[in-house]
Amino acid sequence: MSQPILTIAVACEMDVIASRQRARQIAARCGFGAHDQARIATAVSELARNVFSYAGEGKVSFALSGAAGRSTLEVVIEDEGPGIAGLDQLLAREALALRPSGSGLLAARRFMDACDIATGKGGTRIVLAKQLPAGARAISAAEIAQALAGVSLPSNVALSEAHQQNRELTDALAALQERQDELVEVSRRLEHTNERVEELNRLLNDKAASLMSADRQKNEFLSMLSHELRGPLSAAAMAAHLLKKNPGATPQTVSLGDLINRQVSHMNRLVEDLLDVSRISRGLISIVKTEIDLRDAVNAAVEQIMPAAERKNQRVDVMLPLAPCAVEGDATRLIQVIGNLLGNATRYTKAGGHIQLTLEARAGAAVLCVSDNGQGIDAALLPHLFDLYVQAEASSERQHGGLGLGLALVKSLVELHGGTVMASSPGLGQGSSFDIRLPLAQACAAAGTVVPATGAVA
Repeated sequence: MSQPILTIAVACEMDVIASRQRARQIAARCGFGAHDQARIATAVSELARNVFSYAGEGKVSFALSGAAGRSTLEVVIEDEGPGIAGLDQLLAREALALRPSGSGLLAARRFMDACDIATGKGGTRIVLAKQLPAGARAISAAEIAQALAGVSLPSNVALSEAHQQNRELTDALAALQERQDELVEVSRRLEHTNERVEELNRLLNDKAASLMSADRQKNEFLSMLSHELRGPLSAAAMAAHLLKKNPGATPQTVSLGDLINRQVSHMNRLVEDLLDVSRISRGLISIVKTEIDLRDAVNAAVEQIMPAAERKNQRVDVMLPLAPCAVEGDATRLIQVIGNLLGNATRYTKAGGHIQLTLEARAGAAVLCVSDNGQGIDAALLPHLFDLYVQAEASSERQHGGLGLGLALVKSLVELHGGTVMASSPGLGQGSSFDIRLPLAQACAAAGTVVPATGAVA
């Protein structure tokens, strides 16, 4: 329920100025700050001026409404004029600038919490509302009216209002100047930050160029090193072969020849891995795709690693499908991929351990899985397992050789075939599993059948 404070009749320009001053005084009593006082006074005076200009006369009433602690200042501007024609269009922002009466409505809608307008041929009634600030002292309409009764308007209302508006304008200009100084300081800081960012970008570009150059030199060095190592390794392999074939060779000589052959073979694999890394890094590796039966690649890879598995008395179970499992791929590279996975399994599985390889056609893909019950993989290492130079054993006391290239090559070669590879492990000491998926050749994929696997134990 509204509690009236006072009403001002508007019939001339002095009444408009008086309504502005009273609006400011009432807002101050209600606890509004200077900024809100000026905004409320502006909204009231603009609408009062519209009353005088377009209706000739009217009135401005002030009241408090709402419960204690949630009071709202209400201002009602009424006239009996011809009403506001085209109100909806006038309230559109683009139309406000076209008619002088629009500026008052714009001020009211911007500066107040609510602005309700009722207009017609019998006149116009505009109700403005603004909730009192939080924490404002509780005050009644009667207290405000009594306080205003003791504050008469100056004799020269227009001059007083001009002085008041001049003070408000001066305060606003001072605030703007302070804000401008802040913006200048912020701009200076941003400019300084921008200079630092540009310098950092330049340093980053230089660093990136340096890293690219270092990477290129590294790849060139790896390629040169690999080629240089091939000659001595070939000579060592040939010398070991001649020692074994010597008719007078003792059993010890033959054993040493076998040892040399194994180490040379291991070195040759490392050299080939280095060459492949160099080619992949420079985008020079290529594959020749033909339709091959992946079972043949599995058998060839198993044959390569069997001597190492037999030396450690490991059991290798191979489960292959009865029907061909054809893929479009490079047979040599696919044998290399499977051989690397099986080689890792034998290397990181203890003597007497168990290694299993399964192959099946599933949902248009050849799915190959190599699993073991070896030392497993730390969970922290899994996300980086296929990165270059990553070793499952990071300590200086690691037991197994290798340069950390095998799995990186596996990933690169599988992706060149349009496939994916994933690794999983329950944890250290609990074994690991590697899954490869390769697209089946069109003929096999069209068949869409899953063929049971048959077991082969080596």
